[in-house]
Amino acid sequence: MEYANANSFPNPQFFVDDGYSGVTFDRPGYKAMMEQVEAGNVSTILVKDHSRLGRNRLVVGILLEETFASYNVRYIAINDNVDTLNGVDDSVAVRDLFNEWHARDTSKKVKAVIMAAARRGERIGTKAPYGYQKDPESRKQIIPNEDTAPVVRRIFALCASGLGPDKIARILRADQILTPTVYEFRTNGVRHTNLNENKPYDWCGSTVADILEREEYNGNTINCRSYSPSFKSKKSKRNPPERQLRFEHTHEPLIDMETWEIVQKVRAGKRRPNKMGEMDLLSGMVYCADCGKRHYFCRCGSWNESQYTYTCGTYHGHKEDCTPHTVKVMALHEIVLAEIQRVTQEAREHTEEFLQRAMDKHSSQLKKELSAKTKELDRAQKRLVDLEKLFRAAFEQLALANLSETQFKALTGGYEEEKQELTIRSEMLEQEINTEKKRMLNADRFLKVVQRYTEIQELTPEIVREFIEKIVVHERSEPWKKKNYTQQIDVYFNFVGQV
Repeated sequence: MEYANANSFPNPQFFVDDGYSGVTFDRPGYKAMMEQVEAGNVSTILVKDHSRLGRNRLVVGILLEETFASYNVRYIAINDNVDTLNGVDDSVAVRDLFNEWHARDTSKKVKAVIMAAARRGERIGTKAPYGYQKDPESRKQIIPNEDTAPVVRRIFALCASGLGPDKIARILRADQILTPTVYEFRTNGVRHTNLNENKPYDWCGSTVADILEREEYNGNTINCRSYSPSFKSKKSKRNPPERQLRFEHTHEPLIDMETWEIVQKVRAGKRRPNKMGEMDLLSGMVYCADCGKRHYFCRCGSWNESQYTYTCGTYHGHKEDCTPHTVKVMALHEIVLAEIQRVTQEAREHTEEFLQRAMDKHSSQLKKELSAKTKELDRAQKRLVDLEKLFRAAFEQLALANLSETQFKALTGGYEEEKQELTIRSEMLEQEINTEKKRMLNADRFLKVVQRYTEIQELTPEIVREFIEKIVVHERSEPWKKKNYTQQIDVYFNFVGQV
């Protein structure tokens, strides 16, 4: 104000951006100033220091040399002796570069401090996940929130019963549960970009899905979920799981491990209702024994439930690639219920024999699966070696001028495509083999599930998710026959596999 008065600049207006970084131009004060500039209401812009305009040399350069000039705006940086009335010399560009370097170095130092805390297992998030609150006695710790923790537990229970995120969101809306952003605003006065005060109960499926996938709810801390590719951008990108930092048992869990694992299985086998909005309680758990694809739930154009079937997903889309593997839904329900009743009764009445048989069966299954995948991996790796030899031979022929460029590309094009497919498949097989080796029989956890149920008379979504890992359907003894055929159904249980 003093400089403006002393140099006869009338009608001054202040634009302030306290708390905002100069590397971004998404600042309320700056945006309001530019609106006035574009409206033709500004003749001169005064800043105390040139870095106050911004610390992004590219944007500042465009402002000084193009934008301000096109609107006939004079720019003055008092302490740096910059005045566009006298022109913009090369020293301004150098000063912009140093201003940007300062911001970059500051960003590096701040990130180094945050990363050090992240590697120590300290929470680096600015706010607690929904369902938790910062511990008043230790701001780096989180404790359950009495208001929102029950909502989180309910969301997980609903998902474990077989409901998807969209259905859960509709239930929360109907019960008028405040959304996380509205609750945060009303409780702590914190505004979020997605805050909508006019719709305080407007839960959406994506919010529910995000809650269901957060490991914090079973007591773990996950640091470095995302990163900023540039200090100039506030937009973040998702870090792959291998670059995230995971620390177990750092705070009180809201969800027990059994519920967490059931929910993750439900989420991994995401199910969609059919065109009539129907969704069977076994949907997402039925697989083809030959191609391994998930089965489709089909009404077969009938309103009679006895006609509903499950059909191989591959056959449903490409009939030449597999056979139907059709099984009646009601028959499958009866088979699964009978298997659950048989296995739970045996586990209760003959616990030792059951455990021994489960261990023997599990070991046999694991050995069989590993053997098949290891053989396939060996074949893929041998073929990759052969392809490498073929590539070298083709290069030699090209170098000796025995092949033209066109012939070389035609010859190696197919090799390259096959090599890429084999490389991807080899990586998948290696990952699957490592996972299989780490998979352990956990009969104790299965027995705990059994103890929670005294007598099972009917299938419910909760019972299915508690007990069943997957159901594998083999083809009928005569695929196209509708009567007098045999069909094998394999039921795999959580923690113990097929018993």
